[in-house]
Amino acid sequence: MTSQDPYQPHMQPPPHPVGPQPPGYSQAQPPYPYSHPQPPYPARPAPPGWPHFAFPPPVLVDGYQLVQPRLKPIPSGPAIGSLVAGIGGVLGAIPGLIAAGFSPWTGFTFFMFAALTGIGSVGLALYAKRQINAARGGVSGRGLATTGLVIGIVACSFAVITALIALAAS
Repeated sequence: MTSQDPYQPHMQPPPHPVGPQPPGYSQAQPPYPYSHPQPPYPARPAPPGWPHFAFPPPVLVDGYQLVQPRLKPIPSGPAIGSLVAGIGGVLGAIPGLIAAGFSPWTGFTFFMFAALTGIGSVGLALYAKRQINAARGGVSGRGLATTGLVIGIVACSFAVITALIALAAS
């Protein structure tokens, strides 16, 4: 009786396929060189609407092109914060406009809230616009920043109107 190693089971080699081989799959393959020189390719122009870095010039490593993914721009946090602060300032100024005629101190309280959030919204919007310009396409949100700027200005104007109503009521 022959002894076999239990950890090395005896296996038959797989049978060769019967029938014609598909074209291009012959048994003898020419050996590929480890690196074959390729000419450097010129950078393609970016289509309109894409950031400048969307089509970087290819990098050759050992004669092969290095894969560089195209990343989607990230949204600007200050632009989103500007929009949220502007909406909060406008929503805070509306009750102040109503309450300022009845209670001047309540009007001044809503004036302070609307003025602070409006000024914060304008400041964040200006910072976000600088951030987006400096990123050269890596950060998006220019429309959010512009909307936050406009709504922040509206919140500041509502705050001024609230203060005028509170002063007239006192």
